Amino acid sequence: MKHIGWSLVLVVFAASLCSAQTVLYFPQFVDGSPGSGFWGSAIAISNPAAAGTAAAVGNITVTKFDGTPLNITFSDDTMAPTSNTFQLGGGQTKIFFSPTLSFNLQPFVNGFATVTSSLPVTAGLVFLEGNSSFSVISQAGVPGVTPLKTQATVALRNTIENTGVAVAYPGTGTANVTYQLLDKSGNLIVPAVTKALAANNQTAFFISDLFPTAPAQFAGTLRVNSDQPIVTTALLITAQGLLSTIPIFPVQ
Repeated sequence: MKHIGWSLVLVVFAASLCSAQTVLYFPQFVDGSPGSGFWGSAIAISNPAAAGTAAAVGNITVTKFDGTPLNITFSDDTMAPTSNTFQLGGGQTKIFFSPTLSFNLQPFVNGFATVTSSLPVTAGLVFLEGNSSFSVISQAGVPGVTPLKTQATVALRNTIENTGVAVAYPGTGTANVTYQLLDKSGNLIVPAVTKALAANNQTAFFISDLFPTAPAQFAGTLRVNSDQPIVTTALLITAQGLLSTIPIFPVQ
């Protein structure tokens, strides 16, 4: 596990090229063992301004899927405990590892993470999946995102692959979210599904579970339409547990 540190940094930076904002969200954050193996999340935050400029001051908060705070102790890239805060001058970076990635195996938890900063920063998160021997099986990086009302991602399902999606609502009240599964010609494959998402709640699902009557194999687009701004991320997951990132893009 210790040898993944700097290779992980490179993966994170590859996933960190998102537009600089003062608040960025990661719609899925996981850590711990769901019964066999483990999951972990690593977040890198960087101040893209020129060296010598004012420091960006901020923090990471993690919220459980049910809207309650998830208070965890992060580790840095030396595996030493670190706070959830950062103070980054221009060009500086700080990396946060979830507890399980510093050999502190926890019960499985999931939710979403929020990066808040006094100045624009870039940020990326890497998911790591491992086996019971604590060896990494797969990893995938995603960028921090900002809330949108209408967005989409590639949807794919076949005998060895399935699309997983996570959605979080960091606002107040309730977001009513409609999911549309379209084929490559833009036609509905099955009827749309609408689900409510309460304030600060998060949900994650396979597309095959959201649309149980969809064909066993399809390729197309998942459109996500909400009456309130929400954040979304997606991964393609194989039957062997291998992960790859699927971009989320805004649509009209």
